[in-house]
This record gives sequence, structure tokens and C-alpha cells, in this order.
Amino acid sequence: MSSDKHTSRRSFLRTATATGAAATLISQHSVLAQPAKGANDRIGVGFIGTGSRSRTHQDIVRKFQKQGIAEPVAVCDVYRPRLEEASKRCGGVKMYDEHEKLLEDPNVDVVCIAAPDRLHAPLTIDALNAGKDVYCEKPLTHWSQFDLAKEIKAVATKTGRLVQVGTQHMADDNYPKIIQLIRDGIIGKPVHVQCGYFRRGDWGERMAIPDLNAKPGPDLNWERFLGDAPKVPFSVSRFFQWRMFWDYAGGPATDLLVHTFTPILCVLELGFPERVFGGGGTFQFNREVPDQCNLIADYPDGPSVVMSNSLSNHVPEDTIIRGTDGVIKWAMLQGGKDYGVRIVPFAKGKEEIRIPWKGQGDTSKLWADLLDCVKTRQQPKCNIDMALRVQAPLSMAILSHRESKVATISPEDQSLVLS
Repeated sequence: MSSDKHTSRRSFLRTATATGAAATLISQHSVLAQPAKGANDRIGVGFIGTGSRSRTHQDIVRKFQKQGIAEPVAVCDVYRPRLEEASKRCGGVKMYDEHEKLLEDPNVDVVCIAAPDRLHAPLTIDALNAGKDVYCEKPLTHWSQFDLAKEIKAVATKTGRLVQVGTQHMADDNYPKIIQLIRDGIIGKPVHVQCGYFRRGDWGERMAIPDLNAKPGPDLNWERFLGDAPKVPFSVSRFFQWRMFWDYAGGPATDLLVHTFTPILCVLELGFPERVFGGGGTFQFNREVPDQCNLIADYPDGPSVVMSNSLSNHVPEDTIIRGTDGVIKWAMLQGGKDYGVRIVPFAKGKEEIRIPWKGQGDTSKLWADLLDCVKTRQQPKCNIDMALRVQAPLSMAILSHRESKVATISPEDQSLVLS
């Protein structure tokens, strides 16, 4: 992939010390030989990254703690004030300012990663190699790191560890039913999909700056925040509002459209796209990443998936799967009181099917799924295989947008190509 040959994991995530520590953990405690957690064993959770999204995860795990299912046992962050706040929030748990130390903690069974996108893949790989199961916030990787996304899957397979990606729209219990209906030909052959994400304002990316005078030092490790990103001078905006910058995030494609696209990929059981076109631009807000984002992903023999986004206008767009013999629509049900799926076959005598959602958007349900899988060793709802196939068109669209080229993927090794 020509656009990210410069990307490499630098010393902070791949020092000889860290590699040696991980190797020692593997040799002493063979991951594949570790038994599943018993029904009465409480699962210890460590949090890497303790910002606003992580606080949601911390609160969810604390609720499971009251039920005797899981408990927070450690927190890690490069910003000391946030680290101390998280420890206090979780009942005074251990604090680490280096993730390698948290991964050495024997009380940590599951690692929750809610750091900037750029760090998702390296941290997940380190956690898997240390014998931990992982809840990784979406997206799976930074847009420039698709090779690392593939590495996550390889390491997860090798170690037998689980990865749940935090795309909470995958929390619903009805997807297997919808999948079977599609397999049975309820709408014929799926040929076209539209989905989108629309809101007014870029408040999601323009995160609060708690300390305008913050600067690198003992309480703020700028080098660890940067990871393998380009070395640039510190700024409070880059550190606290990292979602606005290409170096650390991908804008609407990987931050927002990932939510609406992942269920589509799931129910249609899509593989990798044949080609992807990305477009849009930064038309309203002062930031690097786009505030308008559109992409087209064409799959071999269909469907063609069109994703649209605007942060300037909140008027929504329906999610629709169009087949040769019917449609599936994400819609309001029962007089506008419930939200779910309408399946409308075109064939004479076929009745419309309405399926209310059962958990979609519920982050706690996604956590419950992972914690159950930690014990059963089954694959979670938004597992690594699915997340890799989701990441592909999103990364391809961003590369296409940035380079004004068409992105394709090699069927032999899933490498990304621009032409």
C-alpha cells in the first residue's frame, strides 16, 4: 500500500524490553493451554486509555462488578490527571503509565482499549501476545494501518485470544434471524445498499480541553501518545482533540460510518470489496479530517454499497438493502414507537416481516457478550474476522479520498492497492 509504507511501529510499542516481556508471558503461561474462566470466576478488566469513552466502559464493568461477573482491576493512561480520576472512579485500582506493565498484571484477564485510533492495533497485538482477551473500541485500526489489522487477526488466531470491537450497533440479538432470511432468498439477490450517518456539528471530534496549559512532562507522555505517528511539536488540541487530525483518526469513515456499515456487512455476510471510491471534503469546520464523507464499495458480483455522511445537516437517510425480489429497511415500526427492520418481499403472497431491534446500540450488551465468550471461548458478536472485513473498505475509502485514486484489494494477500 503505497500511501502508508512510512508507517512502522516505533520504539514505544516495540522496544526490546516489551517484546521480551511478552515472550516471557507466553512461555510461562501458554495462552492456548489456559482454561476458560469458570462460571463463578470474576473477570478482571484493565483499561488502556481512560478518556470520555473509556469512562462509559468503566461504568459498565462496575455494574457487572455488582453482579459478581467482572471487575475493574487496573487503569493505564499517558495523562496523569485522567489516570488518577479513572483509578478513583474504579474504586482505587492500580495505576500504570506504561501499558506493558498493565499487561504483566496477572489480575487482568480482559483489556479494554479506548486510546486514539492510531494506537488500537499495536496495543491490541501486545495484549493478545500477553494472553489477554480484548475489547477494542472502533475502529479496529487507524486508516493507514490495514497491515496491522491483518496482523491482529493472525495473532488472535495464533494465541487463541478473543477480540470484540466496540461497534455497539452489533449488540443486537436478531442478526442471525435476518441472516437466515437473506440466505433463504427473502429479497432475492442483494444488489444495492445505502446507509449513512448525519448530524449537525462536529462536537464529537472537537473534544473538551480540560487544561489549556497542559504540556509534556512527568504527567503527560507526548511520545507515547504519538506512537508511530509523525513526530510533531506538542499542542493541546492534538493531544485532547485528536479526532480532528489525520495522524490519529480517519474522520467520519472510521468514526461514524463504521456504525451503520458493520450491521450491513454482518447480515449480508460480505467478504472484501473489489474496489472502493472515497470522496467528500472539509467544507465547513476548521479541522484536518473531512466533515462530509461519501464512499462506494463494490463487492464481487454485488452488492454495491453506498455510504453517505454530513456533519452540516442532520436530516437522516434510511438504511436500505435492495434485492432483486424485495428490500430490507431499517425503519420505525408499530406507529413510530419502535425501531427495527422491515423486510418487504416483492413476490405475490409474501407478507412483510417486522423485526424490532433487541439490543442494537447497547454497549453494555456488547460487553455482556464478550464476558460470556471469555468463559465459553466462543467468538463474540463483533469478532476480529468481521472487524477486519469492515476495516478494509473504510481504509480503502480514506486512501482513495486522500490520493484521488481508486482503491482495490489483492485477493491473494488482502494488500491494498491505489491506481
